[in-house]
Amino acid sequence: MERTGKVVVEKVGGKSTVTRCFSKYPLKFIVPSKVGPCKIDSVWIYSLTYGGGIVSGDSISCEFEIGDGCTTVFTTQASTKVYKSVGSKCSAQFLEVTVGSNALLAILPDPVTCFSTARYSQKQVFRVLLDSNLVIVDWFTSGRHESGEKWDFDLYKSTNNIFLDDNQPLFLDTVLLEQQSISPIK
Repeated sequence: MERTGKVVVEKVGGKSTVTRCFSKYPLKFIVPSKVGPCKIDSVWIYSLTYGGGIVSGDSISCEFEIGDGCTTVFTTQASTKVYKSVGSKCSAQFLEVTVGSNALLAILPDPVTCFSTARYSQKQVFRVLLDSNLVIVDWFTSGRHESGEKWDFDLYKSTNNIFLDDNQPLFLDTVLLEQQSISPIK
């Protein structure tokens, strides 16, 4: 899968610093220069998609490398909107992360909101060390209530895997919600 984004955070002059930041359509990263008092050593990274959401068939693949001793917060600018599916096309996101020694990564996105008939799958793979710190929030809504869409999406799948440095599984989790036609009992 072709990468649509990559971010590397390393210590530069004793501070957590984004040393590489690459993104291409439909993904964009925003790295504000100041998000708090100067004494706080952390980097904030916001992701957004052009058009305000993920279109049917979009495939986003990102890689993050958080260096030793760095503190990073990865969040979104708003909820991740997954638009209606065209045919059976599935929208997908893949995130692969390495968290260094004595580093902290907090993944704090707004929730995923799937529109009616949307098909969405995401996989997040985290590789940590014994002294790495990781906080993950993975959440979604039941749809667009104001539009009458409650649990009206066709597919939502979210996989989170955390591995210790030697590829030892620490946490393997998948949530799968899928609409299926159920025949009435006769």
